[in-house]
Amino acid sequence: MIHKILFVIISLGIIPNAIAQSLIGKATNDYISFYQQVLSNQKNSRCAMYPSCSAYGKMVFNEKPFIEAITLLTDRIIRCSHEQHFYDITYQYGYRSCIDFPYYKNIPLNIISQENAPHTDNLKMNHYNDSILPFINHLINKEDYQNALLEIERSTFYKPDFNHNLYGLKLLCYRGLSNYEKGIFEYEVEFPDTIKEIDYVKFQAALLYYNTSNFNDAIDKLNKITYKKDPTELWQKAYLLNGIIKTQQKKYNEATTLFEQASFLHTKKEQYENNLIILKNIQEQKRKSPTLARILSIIPGGGYLYTNHKGSALTAFIVNSLLGYATYTSIKSKNYGMAGVCGFLGLSFYIGNINGAGRSAIRYNEKQYKSHIKRLENNNHIFIN
Repeated sequence: MIHKILFVIISLGIIPNAIAQSLIGKATNDYISFYQQVLSNQKNSRCAMYPSCSAYGKMVFNEKPFIEAITLLTDRIIRCSHEQHFYDITYQYGYRSCIDFPYYKNIPLNIISQENAPHTDNLKMNHYNDSILPFINHLINKEDYQNALLEIERSTFYKPDFNHNLYGLKLLCYRGLSNYEKGIFEYEVEFPDTIKEIDYVKFQAALLYYNTSNFNDAIDKLNKITYKKDPTELWQKAYLLNGIIKTQQKKYNEATTLFEQASFLHTKKEQYENNLIILKNIQEQKRKSPTLARILSIIPGGGYLYTNHKGSALTAFIVNSLLGYATYTSIKSKNYGMAGVCGFLGLSFYIGNINGAGRSAIRYNEKQYKSHIKRLENNNHIFIN
């Protein structure tokens, strides 16, 4: 009851907001911790989201004002486990979970599960006397990147000049482990200058920069690749990666030219035509309006329905209807205490439904765009080796 009184005091402005925020923040932390340690362990189920709804609640209550935090949490509760195809996937909890951080936080890149783990096609290395390189390739193709890194470290320590492409394979392993920043650091700081000038190593560095959305540095590495008279597969991949980056920068004419150049090198006309179709789909993508989604949410669930979040729409409608009905019946029976509680929760869920619908429109647009980019990446097969 004390926390309801605190909320009334805040509303009336009797005590400073900063003090009230601190008191309520501690209270919500205590409640959520109790739920995590006691109640959650008794349930025969697990949260479909990462971070879990309780961890998400702790996060927003510690980092945002109470009113905003509770609307964020109610929106998350409405969305929990629904429309999983709109979210990236992680296995941080040891099982498949949908990544959903508060809107003001960036998602850590290393927790996102990769669909296409990188491999190497350099399986036959008979022209080398040492058998270590085929073994490293074998480990990479088994996706045992950690042990492959260990073997590469051993080889480059004892025989620095054995095969300079080992440094490129090292960057590939970091990519397989989603440890992009570590790979970039080693390339920029620890690799010898002579190694950094090798085309294969530059291309692998460009892929690391691409995966961190550092497109300018990725293009810089691609532009420094030596394009020789006789075209190579690496040359083609550099053009394709450059074209994908130009697409993400919305430089569609430049992207088309790069895809055409890559097609000319290896006469892969079907690949080129598919790239053009995807480019056209990206430019013609029909976007959902966050403003319209919020307006439609005047009827609870309407905005979610507009953005194809059907499960969230149904949950929003049912929860808001039940809380509204509970508030009405409590007032009618003159149970004003219960009416205040239900009314506060109902208002929180209602505002959460409106704000959440606006963000669902943004999430819908981003998901559609990412699906086009993923099709472009898969069509060109440049991230798997």
